Amino acid sequence: MKCLAVNTANTILSVALCDGEQTLYFFETPETRDQGGLLLGHVQKALAAAGIGYDGIDLMAVGTGPGSFTGIRIGIAAMRALAMAANKPIIGLNSFDLFSVNDSDALNIIAIEAWREELYFQSGNDAPVNEAPDVFARRFADYKGDIVISGDAAEKLAPHLPKARLAGAPADARHLAQKAAARFAAEGAAAHRPAPFYLRPADVTISANKNRHIEGQ
Repeated sequence: MKCLAVNTANTILSVALCDGEQTLYFFETPETRDQGGLLLGHVQKALAAAGIGYDGIDLMAVGTGPGSFTGIRIGIAAMRALAMAANKPIIGLNSFDLFSVNDSDALNIIAIEAWREELYFQSGNDAPVNEAPDVFARRFADYKGDIVISGDAAEKLAPHLPKARLAGAPADARHLAQKAAARFAAEGAAAHRPAPFYLRPADVTISANKNRHIEGQ
């Protein structure tokens, strides 16, 4: 199954075209300016690299956040438009699904960058929260089991949970493509329609010319 996946919600923008476990094209960058242009440009490069058109895609996938407010909107809007134009199924996966790890012997805490003092957290099956790392870590002061921390902000939480293990490199659009393909095979696309996943309101500032701007992150 060929899956075109894009993640603009987190600290690294990435685009991948995968066929099962085989990566046909992959691009990533920490650049947050002109995300729309980068996304669409590398989608075209992905198709060219694979020698296919949109009719050769079986599935599209996009990260839905939480993460960068602007990145989430850009990614979902672009991928939904492409999927509609190409008449292809599309799946959205949130950042916690993307960064989760399979470790049956440890509690998985996922830490997602929020670009301010607080981060986005989820532990096990608990509801996600938006808290400062030290405040969140107090919840586990008496926890006796093993903890593994994953996510693009894992290193910001680690000093507050010194006995926890880090889960390694962050996930990217390649992992998103593989997880989306598995979800699609098991459940179809209808159960995972892309919709923004926000845990806090957007940051809003007033510029010198009195126009209102929504900050991207």
